[in-house]
Amino acid sequence: MTSTKHPNALVYSANTVALPEISYRTFTYPGDEEALAALRGVPGAGALLAWLDENFTEQITHLNNNEQMIRVTPNNYHSLHALVARCCEILSCPLPDIYITTNPVMNAYTAGQRRVCIVLHSELVEKLTPDELCFVIGHEIGHIKAAHGLYRQLGDILISYWDLLSTMVPIPGLGLLRIPLLLAYWEWYRRAEFTCDRSGLLCVQSINPCLTALAKLAGKVDGYEDEVNIDDAVAQTEAHKDVNKLVLLVSIMQHAGNTHPFVPVRLKALKEFAAGEQYAQILAGNYIRTGSPEDVSAVRLPTMNKQAVIANAAESVDKLKSSAASFFKRS
Repeated sequence: MTSTKHPNALVYSANTVALPEISYRTFTYPGDEEALAALRGVPGAGALLAWLDENFTEQITHLNNNEQMIRVTPNNYHSLHALVARCCEILSCPLPDIYITTNPVMNAYTAGQRRVCIVLHSELVEKLTPDELCFVIGHEIGHIKAAHGLYRQLGDILISYWDLLSTMVPIPGLGLLRIPLLLAYWEWYRRAEFTCDRSGLLCVQSINPCLTALAKLAGKVDGYEDEVNIDDAVAQTEAHKDVNKLVLLVSIMQHAGNTHPFVPVRLKALKEFAAGEQYAQILAGNYIRTGSPEDVSAVRLPTMNKQAVIANAAESVDKLKSSAASFFKRS
């Protein structure tokens, strides 16, 4: 490991347990799959996502990445490449495309379904320790293994480019889908983050770097890292007990569009998982393997031609109209 800048990272330790053929269902947070099923069950959603995936999403992402970022390879940022490769080895994931971009916000993300990539912001790489960075990389690998990338990417496009898409995508009544799609998308997105925090822990296999990485993502002050108290941050999850129900309701409405759970909640959930029997059993080799009877294959949208998209979406819109008409008649 002397050829890399991170020879002492925990993922290179002889004590690190590789998890061959581990299925994402092994570490799925309760409610993640159900929320994704609700997103896919929104009338017309499947047709819309299939059309976008085939005709737009992955192609534009691949083009943007290669035009605006630097690709990480064995010859270009080789230390980062080795770090990601080792994380993929531990979590039994094919190595995705890796990109680095100059950005002052600590962040990383993954995108794609067939052409998968991980993008690392320069600020993240510079401010996190190698072990903390591996937690974030393992988190992103969790999104890849669970096939989250497609729905995250498409959801982002639905938010940012809805008006443009509604004029380009040949689906009658597309406007009726926006609100139910977004509500289902946000709820699933938040639960998926808990799943992938678990994946990050399974990559590093030490809870402390995972917690400090999360804490830095919420609030970091250079030079004061040694004064962060994780237990105090976790205690902030009890703040809801200090307010009345009306305030709670307003808070829920205000944050319905949040894509990530609040960091204190993530810290608490990850600590509980690390202390539980499920985590210990996984490291002992007792987990669901990809392709086993217990495994459920990651969601893959079917390829649909234009005529099928229009027909399916039109049928869904007709059902929505009928349901709305029945509601008003009962009123």
